[in-house]
Amino acid sequence: MATLNLLIKFSIAITATTALGFFASSANALSLTSSSANWSNPVGGTNIKYQTVYTEKQIRWGQDVGNGQSGLGFKGVGSLNFNIDQVFKVGTLTHYNKAIASGTAASKVDLGINLNFSGLPITSQTFNFSFNIDETPNVGRVSDCPYYSVTVCSDKITFSTPKNVNTFSLAGLDYTLQLVGFSQSATGTPVNNFISQEGGSNSAYLYAKITAAPPKRVPESSSALGVVAFAALAAVSRLNQKQRLKSLAKV
Repeated sequence: MATLNLLIKFSIAITATTALGFFASSANALSLTSSSANWSNPVGGTNIKYQTVYTEKQIRWGQDVGNGQSGLGFKGVGSLNFNIDQVFKVGTLTHYNKAIASGTAASKVDLGINLNFSGLPITSQTFNFSFNIDETPNVGRVSDCPYYSVTVCSDKITFSTPKNVNTFSLAGLDYTLQLVGFSQSATGTPVNNFISQEGGSNSAYLYAKITAAPPKRVPESSSALGVVAFAALAAVSRLNQKQRLKSLAKV
């Protein structure tokens, strides 16, 4: 049993070393060439419209009452380098917060973020996330608004699930891309919600992080384990044989 555990650990170590070998100069360095995104699956909302304005992908909704439709936009980033476990900017999210007719707002929408890498076996990977949109009624006093408001009443954008994680595989190892949060300042600490003031276009940087998932136990029957196990078993056998010879020589 101890020998089997040794073989499993040895197999995992070999696989991890192979995967990390795909990364460029630094063992944990990643090079992003660009990011982009597409919106889909709105929940609620009327008059749904998809459009591209310059390089920004937008989804718009609601009955226009004279100020335009509400909606969300995403603009990707250009090339940048970052490390595993390092927070990086994945794009800019803009909320078009317009007064629209009651009951015509979307409450949730999906965003598929596409990341393009260089120097990796996977050059492009798409990650899917969902956002909740709380478009509040624009009535009453500012002091009665549910979120900090300059005018009646600000709205709130949040992730639909607490973890916001997508998993992908690279050379047999699992990695996760996690959305870390929003920041309305390039130097600000990301937070898990985005408060958008009424009557304007409000933007926030969207930050993410790629981490290595814990290694999975390699099944005994896998071909990879079989190859590694054979080599390791041969090494252990040779070591045992040498030890036996030494013990015999002392007799």
